[in-house]
Amino acid sequence: MEKSLKIVKVISILLIAILVSLIAFGGINLPKKGLWKNILKDFQFGMELEGYRELHFALDDSEEEKEVFVDAEGNYKGTVKEESTDEATETENQSGETGDVTAPEQTENTATENTTAENATAENTTDGTQETNSVTSENTTENSEQQNIAEEAKVEEEYKKETRTIKANEEEDINIDNFEKSKKLIQKRLESISQYEYNIRQDSVTGEIIVELPDNNNFTISQSLISTAGNLEIIDYQTGLILLDKSYINSASAIASAENNQYQAYLQLEFNKEGKEILNKISKEYIESTSGDGTSEKKYVSVNLDDQTIIRTYFGDELDQGILQIPIGNASTNYDEYIESAQTASRIAYLVNNETLPLNYKLSSDNFIKSTLIEQYGLYALIVSIVVLALISIYLIIKFKFKGFYAAVLDIGYIAILTLAGRYMNVLITLNSLVVFVLSILINYIFTIKVLNYLSKNESKKSALLKSMKELYISIIPICIVAIVFTFMSSVVINSIGMTLFWGLFVQAICSLVVLI
Repeated sequence: MEKSLKIVKVISILLIAILVSLIAFGGINLPKKGLWKNILKDFQFGMELEGYRELHFALDDSEEEKEVFVDAEGNYKGTVKEESTDEATETENQSGETGDVTAPEQTENTATENTTAENATAENTTDGTQETNSVTSENTTENSEQQNIAEEAKVEEEYKKETRTIKANEEEDINIDNFEKSKKLIQKRLESISQYEYNIRQDSVTGEIIVELPDNNNFTISQSLISTAGNLEIIDYQTGLILLDKSYINSASAIASAENNQYQAYLQLEFNKEGKEILNKISKEYIESTSGDGTSEKKYVSVNLDDQTIIRTYFGDELDQGILQIPIGNASTNYDEYIESAQTASRIAYLVNNETLPLNYKLSSDNFIKSTLIEQYGLYALIVSIVVLALISIYLIIKFKFKGFYAAVLDIGYIAILTLAGRYMNVLITLNSLVVFVLSILINYIFTIKVLNYLSKNESKKSALLKSMKELYISIIPICIVAIVFTFMSSVVINSIGMTLFWGLFVQAICSLVVLI
């Protein structure tokens, strides 16, 4: 009876191994819209196997004559705002106390602008309230114009206006030191992204930067981190005068709130002592007020990143804590939408907390470079792999007879399970991870031969497996440590090595225990 159970167990394990191998290597093909399609998850390939986007960033050589504000020492203090006539019909939001984080009850957003990493909404609030402007009469426009005139007159008392040629990059800034510094800062930015993969090189003569990026979900974020200098400013919306800039900020962070099943992402700015005083001052000036005839008048500030508006708002309460919370995106019950806003807030916070690029770059070309490695060598690699596995299996069968056949089928099943783990555990397939994949298979075959050698010496199956596992794992302790450490690295090239090693060893251990039991 016991012998019969052993035979059934052996046959069952063999059938399972064969079935798993057929699924892993042949797929599960089902009809869909008249076509047969493999429903197994596709492998994820790295840049060298999948292809990549090659981005060329040249120094921005644009220049423009602008009327600007300058202080007594001639320092630039902002670009004079051109007159705008579209304010009367915009939806406007009110900002207020920034000490508490509350989920905004927003219903509408207008005037969205591009931010660093993604499209973030403008016209948001800092206390979650919103007001719709329904005043569209000519009187409102006249009051707004009178207010702007009065504001400009007040500014001109402290700052002069003059016309200057504003260049994206000043001549004295274009040098080798800034070329190298820009490249290092861009590298640091790209490495701040989880699961990053990139190649970067630079022309030391022209300063041009060439970056190779995978064409995946991180592409837009990566591109914006390269082309965004990182200048954050709070500006008088009416005049264009810079009220606060990045130098007044101690730190920036991305925070969130959840209320009434709605999620809201915020960019929180904490100012230094001088910045705190200026913020307190402007929070009392840039507010909503009522004129003598009962008309509501609002005085706005805008928060800009590299001349792109993140938010235009005014203050509802005095800010005396030196903290400003800026909503990014709308409050939403959709968690995926919130995640997008939270990622945008995180990218902006990162740019604020780190150095600004010393030079401004513009995208000059964007090309997709298709990899031909799989097309050129994929079939040859597959044929060689099949031949090698067949030779090893024949060797095991000849030397160890039925036990060798049993082991050969299990080893092919191990490879099949490992490929399935790679599909569903999001292991990125790179040339390095393929080398590690082969190493994992080699380790498994070494283990198999150890077990078969013990069995040939009349050791029991349990004793042979335990002794082989003990010898194997003691000898590869350094490899196990590397697998664990590399798995938690941000670089996908290193991470893929760690993940492949980890799953190779894990699957090998599980398969051994199944056979043991």
